[in-house]
Amino acid sequence: MKPKKSQMYSHTTLGIFAMIVSSLCFSLMNMCVKFLHDLSPMEIIFFRSIVMVGFLACFWIYKPPNQKAKKKGGLPKLLFRAITGGLSMIALFYNISSIPLGTASAFAQTMPLYAVMFSVIFLKERVRFSTILASIIGFVGVLCICDPSSKSLGADNIIAGIIGGAMMALAFISLRGLKEYYDESVIIMVFGLSMSVIAGVGMFIEIPNLSGFSFPSAKDWVGIFMLGVFGTLGQIFVTRSYMLAPAGIVSPIDYSRILWGVVFGVMMGDALPNLITTSGILLIIISGTMIALPVFLRDYKQIQKQSSV
Repeated sequence: MKPKKSQMYSHTTLGIFAMIVSSLCFSLMNMCVKFLHDLSPMEIIFFRSIVMVGFLACFWIYKPPNQKAKKKGGLPKLLFRAITGGLSMIALFYNISSIPLGTASAFAQTMPLYAVMFSVIFLKERVRFSTILASIIGFVGVLCICDPSSKSLGADNIIAGIIGGAMMALAFISLRGLKEYYDESVIIMVFGLSMSVIAGVGMFIEIPNLSGFSFPSAKDWVGIFMLGVFGTLGQIFVTRSYMLAPAGIVSPIDYSRILWGVVFGVMMGDALPNLITTSGILLIIISGTMIALPVFLRDYKQIQKQSSV
């Protein structure tokens, strides 16, 4: 039985709305990370994860996850998603704590570039010339935001930006196949638990500029709570978005995180990006849009075709 036209459009619309909300929530979460500058990145990740696990545990009391109709055997993929997503978060939080928020967000949004690269290297997929061109444009954008003349970026920030984008790409690729195995709340819960353990141990290991523990002040606890709220909502809505609508339709919307990052960063005291950094941010947005455009058109035409039947 084919889905009704109204059902398909409602799912796609809800998926688009979920991605818009997710991008805003994650941007607000990043602003909270900037606010908690007195705490180490590992400590921030620990508290963020603990709060998220607590929210989900309360949610499960009223609505336990439904696993009756799901496939078995998805644990390796689930753990892989948790590890890659965790490494991406560590790299992102490290950069947010030490460089302008807009630049850190731009590094995170290089994910499609690495997704293309991984698909060629590991999956042996053929890519269009337009995709190759878009990837080149994107990497030029990365070089621009790594502008050597800028004193705001060090080698550690560049390495963290590359690792963050690459790990996010692997986490995204694994997320697409997990909906066949697990309820979305289970995926988020495992991610939260794994990050609680990793960050809980990591903040007591000597890692320069990344680990360390200091007892939060009263204002820090407010920031931690808001960090957990926005992080949990962002995780819920991004997972829901990719499960409701085709990735090609919703993924370009996620680039609004960069714009939110610049706006919120300036509100938190960051300087406006210089011309080279701004050019790099625009090139990354153009690149990601070019990569997503063929998929967007394909998914849109498919929706239109199915709805006309």
